Amino acid sequence: MQIVGLVAMSHSPSWDLSMDHQGPGARYVAAVSQARELARAALPDAIVVFGPDHCRNFFFDLMPAFCIGAETLAGFGDYSSPAGPLPAATALARGLAESLMERGFDPALSLRMGVDHGITQAYGAVDPTLATPLVPVLVNCAGPPMPSLRRCHGFGQAVGRAIRAMPGAERVLVVGSGGLSHSPPSVSPDDPLLSADNRDYVINGRGRARDFNAAREQASIARRKLGGVGPINEAWDGWFLQRIATGDLEPILAMSSEELLAQAGVGGQEVRAWMAALGAWDAPVANLAYEPVPTWITGMGCISAFA
Repeated sequence: MQIVGLVAMSHSPSWDLSMDHQGPGARYVAAVSQARELARAALPDAIVVFGPDHCRNFFFDLMPAFCIGAETLAGFGDYSSPAGPLPAATALARGLAESLMERGFDPALSLRMGVDHGITQAYGAVDPTLATPLVPVLVNCAGPPMPSLRRCHGFGQAVGRAIRAMPGAERVLVVGSGGLSHSPPSVSPDDPLLSADNRDYVINGRGRARDFNAAREQASIARRKLGGVGPINEAWDGWFLQRIATGDLEPILAMSSEELLAQAGVGGQEVRAWMAALGAWDAPVANLAYEPVPTWITGMGCISAFA
């Protein structure tokens, strides 16, 4: 098999995947649109998406560092993201899980995996048909113990090597979803500011995820209508993208979770997905775009590269 391209991109609850978006966020959406066209031209047979979950499908009763979805996949549908059944690249997913164990990694394997906008927004952005078979790879970015940035990059490298070692001529697109700097409400059970009810939910909330999410979305919409914006660290976002542009990832990989939190906020922990995708690609990146969008509470970045 071969990896034909890389896309790494931010996601936001404020974006409904429309490519004719006007106003704040339009420059970011234009960059994603360009990446979509390049992805379409690359003719991938499967898409591997590294991304987080926001305690809609995965909870702290048992939170894996990495989990590969391999059979039945379903989009949660939060924030206008793709909902319902999604096509699974089952053979590729199972092959990755087996190969990774031989390469020193032990990801969880899910045969019935739900995915929220942390994975499906990026998937829908690069393939609006939702027809290309998908391998979702959860990366725990929600709360301790989170895999280090270096571990995520090494995991991605192992994924890339495993794909390239598989027989066949299938073409695989690798995608990373998350970040850049932003600070939505925390879902970490170790956060002392998390309310008792929310802490109970992130541990025991599987049975009430739909109702809880409905209230969560309404609260998010209300905050934005009142002009609520999130803190964005443009300087750090620029530094992060410059390291990627030059290929000098070591300063990023050396960052601790605490340093990342201080610089990029709660949601900045999601750049773990970018590090995994970059590890799988393991080659230079050509296209970088960035737009801070306060009303989307996020520094919105998009990078892409194609063989």
